[in-house]
Amino acid sequence: MSDPSATTTQRSPDLVLARLHLRLGSLSLARAELETLAGKDMLDADGVVDLAEARWRTGDITGAGEAAALVIDDDEGPVLALVVAAEAAAARGRPSEARRLAAKALAASDGSIDAIFAGMPRSPAWPPDPAAPPPSPTTMFDSLHPGRGSGGRPPRSAGSPTAASTLAPADLPSHEGGGGAGLWDEDLASAAEAEAESAAAVDASLPSGDEALETGRQLLESGDTAGAALQLALVLRITPALAPAVIDLIGDQQDPGLAFVRGDAYRLVGRELDARRAYADAARPSDPPPSEGDPA
Repeated sequence: MSDPSATTTQRSPDLVLARLHLRLGSLSLARAELETLAGKDMLDADGVVDLAEARWRTGDITGAGEAAALVIDDDEGPVLALVVAAEAAAARGRPSEARRLAAKALAASDGSIDAIFAGMPRSPAWPPDPAAPPPSPTTMFDSLHPGRGSGGRPPRSAGSPTAASTLAPADLPSHEGGGGAGLWDEDLASAAEAEAESAAAVDASLPSGDEALETGRQLLESGDTAGAALQLALVLRITPALAPAVIDLIGDQQDPGLAFVRGDAYRLVGRELDARRAYADAARPSDPPPSEGDPA
């Protein structure tokens, strides 16, 4: 990726087109274009910000934070980059850093960030969204008819026993260590926390799409087509927006494994006919090895 601090008097048409697609809401197309340009080291500072925004709006908050960090120096940078960096910090479990970056973004934007989020979810680092509807009050039980119970039965008279009075004290729900009824179970909370930690460990063990792409490139150059096909297939599953870069890297190589991956990449970018051609290449039987009696 080129130096984000470098400035040019005229932007590349590819960068202008990618930003246009981003602004028009063609997020997948814009991200694919920007990721391809990043792989070719053709992004300027504004292009890096566009890449951070495209990754953020397509759900890749980790990659978005990495791109935003390239244009932030000592917590100073474009407002959008600060917003993305704050969301990325919150997603990594760094609330203090997220609040600090959020404060910087609010100060740089005169306190108005609603247009930047444009419906995107906000982390707790930000003030409440004024456009969000207030939370509605909830009840434990809905009454289907005024003056009637939840089962449609008329309410009990004052002299009849109530539902609560018919329950023995042992039947009433309670928290462990407390006498009041509760809605949250500590075991469920512990299980959810353990699952989140396990998911974070799995994510940490996976390479990024860019790392898998570079590994695939190196294996391809060394002649290990099977290993390259595996890494490039992993790229498409980790970062589908890198499909154009995978297509460029594989080219027209006829190795069955690479042809199969090429078909998947074509399908991701909407080129179904090319995808089916690539699958046909992958299914075509290879030439049988020559027998001993055949002339050399």
